[in-house]
Amino acid sequence: MKEKNLDLAIISNPKHIFYFTGFSSNLNMALTLMKGPRLTSFLSIDNAGRASLLLGKGEISNPWIEQPPVKNPVEPFDEEVVTYVDYNLNERMITYADILSTEFQKWAKKQRSGLRRVGIEDWHLPEIFRAALLSGGGGPELVGISKNLLAMRKTKGLDEIENLTEATKMLDFAYKIAQKNSRLGKTELDVYRRMNYKTFEKFGPFGWITGDHASGERSLEVGGWASDRKFKKGDTIILDLQTSHNNYWSDLCRTFVIGRKPSGKQEKVAATLAKAIDRAQEMMKPGTKGKEIYSTVNDEITKAGYPKLSHHAGHSIGLDDQEPPWFIPNSEDSIEEGSVVVVEPGVYAKEAGGIRLEDAFVITKKGSERISTYPRALA
Repeated sequence: MKEKNLDLAIISNPKHIFYFTGFSSNLNMALTLMKGPRLTSFLSIDNAGRASLLLGKGEISNPWIEQPPVKNPVEPFDEEVVTYVDYNLNERMITYADILSTEFQKWAKKQRSGLRRVGIEDWHLPEIFRAALLSGGGGPELVGISKNLLAMRKTKGLDEIENLTEATKMLDFAYKIAQKNSRLGKTELDVYRRMNYKTFEKFGPFGWITGDHASGERSLEVGGWASDRKFKKGDTIILDLQTSHNNYWSDLCRTFVIGRKPSGKQEKVAATLAKAIDRAQEMMKPGTKGKEIYSTVNDEITKAGYPKLSHHAGHSIGLDDQEPPWFIPNSEDSIEEGSVVVVEPGVYAKEAGGIRLEDAFVITKKGSERISTYPRALA
């Protein structure tokens, strides 16, 4: 707020409303899958720290908003809450932007009087709401703050780290199920189905796992969705998985060998990748640049005689499963104390099959701590 000399900031991205208030708005997985990431709520924060939340009445009474259901989803938010009718039996079932922009205009008008500069999420806020902010003439200057919000998210608080750690535990559990089911006679889809079934069973109806399930010749293409491809003896299967806990996403990768013990060539690749991750962990500390982490990981791979890493060496995780800083060759962006990151080297060679490993770390004042625990072994 101070950096941009703003009088008011209006937050429209549901992830950022959650970030500031703890109110999940339209982030519940079932609602998002059914309705898409529609705008349903807005948050304003003035330069004195006062806040106001605009949301539909149905979002307060809807038990699907949060799991488990609570009496008042916005109870932790002790600032102003303004509601609008989002479900009207005689007129509409869903309040789209045409109606919502009118509600938004009435809400914003009470706050914008005399304001000079208002921050908006320029990467997110549609034109119809920008026009509503400026309606009636004499409106404030609109200033983009999307990049600033993304930068704020680089350092995680203790509650965010706890959520990311829980999401990582879910993936560690998923790998246990996946490894048991990565057997001859099975398909990639068999592994996907069984893993999700058991994860749903243990973590509730939205313990959902997604990501790469690529085996055999498909593993040489780095990744891909689960298919009906049946496993062959000696195949590798790359499982680069993502899941979320309380809207925070973790991202890990393990590779398993199907139907027999790993070959010497496969073991050598896996040992090289594990060493690359360990070398990255040793050098990661606040201020380390993304390009330095990429270089460290890539050097271990090429030193062992394998081709240059063909993709990123890792990234941060948080409200998105991939956040900056990215560990790529030209990244000047650096990690900070409180960043939560993953390191994911891979080698894709016909003689060994595609193999990738990925672990998650919290960046501390002195270095980094690994939070993923599932063994890196191929079998």
